[in-house]
Amino acid sequence: MKTSDTPKNRAELETLLAASSASASPAVADSVAWPPRRMTAAELFDFWQRIRLVAMATVGPQGQPHLAPVHAVLEGSTLTVLVYEDAVRRRDLVTNARVAFTAWDHDGAVVVLYGRGEEVAGSLRSARSGASGRERHVVEVRVSLTRVYGMTAKAQ
Repeated sequence: MKTSDTPKNRAELETLLAASSASASPAVADSVAWPPRRMTAAELFDFWQRIRLVAMATVGPQGQPHLAPVHAVLEGSTLTVLVYEDAVRRRDLVTNARVAFTAWDHDGAVVVLYGRGEEVAGSLRSARSGASGRERHVVEVRVSLTRVYGMTAKAQ
């Protein structure tokens, strides 16, 4: 997974991590936002570099959840995701911009991110063919993160 780990992006992410932890519900505060295991922005960027995919959740017009693995670039308080032109997630974002992401590793570290996604105008472009050989296209979705939680792996 790619990141844009610049000093500015690290500061944005650190601010978002702190604000998210400060306003966490009791269950979240006692797990992924628990201070002794809360990730720093540097740890979260490092984690993001190591993982391959994240799970992206959207909600359909009748409230039905949709979940799919995606690649996402982390840039401070923003994620950039490519979504297939004909994906349910793309249709969901038209009626409900709220999205959630999660990823974890085999050691027990986990990240949960929430935000609002918006398709980038004019971003439609060709993508690699699917298993059927059919030509496919993707659009870029920019997600403004509103809450971020990161929990380091348990110390061994």
